[in-house]
Amino acid sequence: MAIVSEIIEAARPILESILADYSKLDYEYIVASNSERSLEKRYGFIPSAASFVEGQALGFTTLDQAFLLTLTDTYINRDCDEPLRDVLFNMYAEVQDVLKELQKSKLSLPTPANRVLLISGLSIDEPEIIEENSIVVLRAVFNFRYQYRNN
Repeated sequence: MAIVSEIIEAARPILESILADYSKLDYEYIVASNSERSLEKRYGFIPSAASFVEGQALGFTTLDQAFLLTLTDTYINRDCDEPLRDVLFNMYAEVQDVLKELQKSKLSLPTPANRVLLISGLSIDEPEIIEENSIVVLRAVFNFRYQYRNN
């Protein structure tokens, strides 16, 4: 669906602005495919599950779709977990800032018949901590409601 790629492209400048210290993951879909040495301050933003929404507007299809933001970072493994906690707290703050900016922007799409109606809901998975490499992976799911013209 072209609208999905339009949403990703419209969100990209917002992500780059908020996550200015981060670089895009080489492999956004399979994080484990990235080199463990290159996971410091990296991000990925990909589409996930979608479902049809009934009865919104004649001539349009409306969908609710999840978009997954993945953040990775490293921490200094010391005698306590404060460095890990600090990295995680920063990542949580980054996710909240991304949500706030996505909602404020209203994501204008290049195709006039394609519209993002609502960016609602945020769920954050339990962080994945890879102790042997001092890597943290945080995944956040943003729910987008969008519609496109059927003809």
